[in-house]
Amino acid sequence: MTPARERLLVVLLLLVLGGAAVLVSTQVFASVVLDGRQQPLVVPGSQAAPALAPIGIAQLALAGALSIAGPVARRVLGALLVVLGAAVVLLLLPVVADPASAAAGAVGAATGVTDGSAVRSLAGSAWPAAGVVLGVAGAVAGVVVLVRAGRWSTGGRRFRQQGEAPARAADPVSEWDALTRGGDPTDDPGRGGGSP
Repeated sequence: MTPARERLLVVLLLLVLGGAAVLVSTQVFASVVLDGRQQPLVVPGSQAAPALAPIGIAQLALAGALSIAGPVARRVLGALLVVLGAAVVLLLLPVVADPASAAAGAVGAATGVTDGSAVRSLAGSAWPAAGVVLGVAGAVAGVVVLVRAGRWSTGGRRFRQQGEAPARAADPVSEWDALTRGGDPTDDPGRGGGSP
């Protein structure tokens, strides 16, 4: 696989992971049946893990930056991607282990009771576990960037100047005089340019 294709695949993977993290944050993490209520209280990921969507947006931004970054910046971005992936895992593992703790804030806001005595039943969903998988994949992608980014080419070469800029006259008055005579003061006199 060529380095350019490898970079493209990593950027696309990061875009998918970032978008998926934002999507997971909008899904139902837990459903709670409360005493005296027929409708279950739905706890979305944005309430159970409020930092998940911003982390996903940050991953999207880093994927865009990675597509144009130079070699040193790529390594910094790779390290940031590892940190963001680890943050997703650390954020969601407690929710996977104990859905009741993730729903405690929503239950307290709905009932005014924080000890959980109003909860009749609670059912967690698979979305927090899916978020953990996304976090691990994001951290692995960051490690790939750290290890492989040195082989990738730097974008934007076609916009760089190939040679040295022609020397300009040091005297602004002579430049104005050349314009008055119909010449172009930015032409290189050695190539036949300058004033006629």
